[in-house]
Amino acid sequence: MNNIATVVTFSRFIFAISVAILLCFDSKTILLIAVILFILGALSDAIDGTLARKQRNPSRFGAFIDPIADKFLVFLVLISLIYNYDSLAVFSLSILIISREIVIMSLREWMAANNQEIVEVSYLGKFKTFLQMSGICLVASSPLTDIDYFYEFSIIILTLGTATGIISGYDYLKKSYKYLF
Repeated sequence: MNNIATVVTFSRFIFAISVAILLCFDSKTILLIAVILFILGALSDAIDGTLARKQRNPSRFGAFIDPIADKFLVFLVLISLIYNYDSLAVFSLSILIISREIVIMSLREWMAANNQEIVEVSYLGKFKTFLQMSGICLVASSPLTDIDYFYEFSIIILTLGTATGIISGYDYLKKSYKYLF
């Protein structure tokens, strides 16, 4: 791992595990630490790609492990939120997010295994990631604030991220269709 971008990518696995564990504690201080670590993990997603392009040293392994690290962070934190929040909304949105990601990741893997052209991540997909990461962060941090309707606002942001994910997933499937049959 002589590539700093790959090290940043791997840090997301550590952030994911740490945040998921810390969310299980009933302490506002520990929750604040978990939220900060989640933000750092989410930011590392933007940083690793930028570093690889800036260093003109993108690795094939880094390109492979980056989306896995992203999904690991999102999935683990969503599962922890489901466990710690008694919320049908968080559960339902998490199922949609995780299902969409599994379908798209599987499709990308199938296309790569069959030497098909990989459909690049769109700006809509990047916006989806931003909305979902923001929504997850807001939901996780909602016990830290006394602002009226903050939790509801965070669910709205996560819902927008989920809807954007479904739309971008449909767009991805549509672009990939010609390679499937």
